[in-house]
Amino acid sequence: MKTLTRSIPIKEGHSLVELLIAMTLGIFLINGAFQLFVSARVTQEEMMARQRMLEGARLAISFIGDELRMAGYLGCFVSLGERRINNALNAPPESFQPWFGLQGWESAGTAFKESIHPSTAVALVRTDTSEWKTLEAGHVLPRFDALPNSDIIRTWNVEGTPAEVTEVNQNPPSFMLRNAQDIERNDFVLVSDCARAEIVQACSITQQTDSTLLGVSTTCNPGNKSGVRLVTRASADAPAEAMRIQSTLFYVGKRGGEALNSPALFRRSLGVDGSPDSAEELIEGVESLQFLYGVRLGDARASSVNAYLTADKVSDFSEVVSVRVDLLMQSVDYSQSAASQDYGFNGVRYALDSRGGLPDDKRLRQGFSATFYLRNRGLGL
Repeated sequence: MKTLTRSIPIKEGHSLVELLIAMTLGIFLINGAFQLFVSARVTQEEMMARQRMLEGARLAISFIGDELRMAGYLGCFVSLGERRINNALNAPPESFQPWFGLQGWESAGTAFKESIHPSTAVALVRTDTSEWKTLEAGHVLPRFDALPNSDIIRTWNVEGTPAEVTEVNQNPPSFMLRNAQDIERNDFVLVSDCARAEIVQACSITQQTDSTLLGVSTTCNPGNKSGVRLVTRASADAPAEAMRIQSTLFYVGKRGGEALNSPALFRRSLGVDGSPDSAEELIEGVESLQFLYGVRLGDARASSVNAYLTADKVSDFSEVVSVRVDLLMQSVDYSQSAASQDYGFNGVRYALDSRGGLPDDKRLRQGFSATFYLRNRGLGL
């Protein structure tokens, strides 16, 4: 009788050393994958922060550019030249100066190719201090709070659809208008027959059958001079025009005036009393505005630019043909884990080994630049 035998295979397991090696390799792989994920996340957040800065810069430059293109526009009156505007207003604010068309104030220590300190935790300063200067006599900067190390600019122009002036009355002073849908009570109005012009305030707007009566009285604020003599000539066959006066002031400030808040581009329009209206925050993350004014000098052609100067070097703003805008944006909600990155602004390269240095707040920064020609002056008018 044979005995049946069956061999049972012996299963060999992994040794402890093999398990440790496998675990170590796994940890390295997981760590590498985690690092790739973190790096991709950081890269994505940085790209989004730069995209937000780019979009903010585009909007800011668009807002400023739209106003610069129209600066000094006076309708059919074109430009002042040797002519003067009859100002019928009764003691308007000193800063009410539409005849300049364009006004600029240079912040101390921010000339082209000068290093500008970052605005982190920097407090606002009143504009009636020595921080801002201009060269041409007579320019009055309104009083408000703004961020130092940033320039201020103001534009003046007329806007809207011109209303036809068909009659000028001296007693009481008033204008008869047609198509006056863009002029409202308390508006400041430039009335011009293209040879003469005057500034009045619409103290009353009275709708009649097919026309509008604009009253030039003393009943609004600041109102018009008592017994003012109007110089514009108009008739139904040879109408003059009336257009609303607008002013826009751009500067850098901080929300609520708090030093720890992010800087932003602010705008102030013309108020009903002739002073700048309340502040309007436009774009968060605008850290600095710098302006260079392209001027024509000597016997140069009217539309040519001989030099770009800061506001404290411009002796006559009527000679400004174009304006270069330099804008510095900073990331608002994003800061880098590593050292701050290099950037260029206002003719200076900011890097670890440069004279400009780098801010230590680890925010992203990027400079942007654009040049705009003033509507009439760029055409030599």
